[in-house]
Amino acid sequence: MSFLDCSCISHAQVQPVDIEERYEDTSHQFLSCDGSEYTLQGPAGGDDITGLSPDPAHYQLLSKLGKGFNNLSQVSMAWHIPTGQLVAVKQTNLDECTEEELLQLMNEVLLSRLFRHPNLLTSRLVFCSSCQLWVLTPLMAYGSADALLRTYFPDGMSESLIAYLLYGVLKALEYLHRMGYVHRGVKASHILLSEEGRVYLSGLHSIYSMMRDGKRMRAVFDMPHHSPALLPWLSPELLRQVRI
Repeated sequence: MSFLDCSCISHAQVQPVDIEERYEDTSHQFLSCDGSEYTLQGPAGGDDITGLSPDPAHYQLLSKLGKGFNNLSQVSMAWHIPTGQLVAVKQTNLDECTEEELLQLMNEVLLSRLFRHPNLLTSRLVFCSSCQLWVLTPLMAYGSADALLRTYFPDGMSESLIAYLLYGVLKALEYLHRMGYVHRGVKASHILLSEEGRVYLSGLHSIYSMMRDGKRMRAVFDMPHHSPALLPWLSPELLRQVRI
């Protein structure tokens, strides 16, 4: 799931121009920690939406943030009326999906129930309304790394900010690999930053299980043919089809 537009920044009233100053010190702190001893905290503040209601009538759609899932889904910022909390809503018309795409959506929802990591963006609340699948996630107030680069850092980010973002991504990938999965869509639009400054890796529909019949495979002979746009982002190991 990608949040390709940063229009939510003005609504959330955050200051994206201060990102480097805000996280330059903390990035050095995180990078100096021993991975075996350092543990990130769970969702805090606006990142926790587990208590919200699964009723479409309780949400007011505000601005469009972009599209996702091969442009079949529309991502919008929404206001949860009972609590006043802002969230991101991905709506997918199931009638327009092929059988394979429906299986992908189901797999993403099931994996969201399996995965629990502070740097992995999972679908915290999922429900259907008529033929529309609603997937709710915390609102990423700073948007994606792709949008930040295009909008606020045309000359590139500082090394400390890049290190901060990549540290969160690597922690999420380490968790996925430990669980027996590889992510086949690691790209800037799948790297998200919340208002609290937490880095999230999204795009669970792009992951692939390395487990078959209870054993871990040493090679993957499966390409995401459903989305040719992902091919430039595949790892060299997958493209070469060698042992990983």
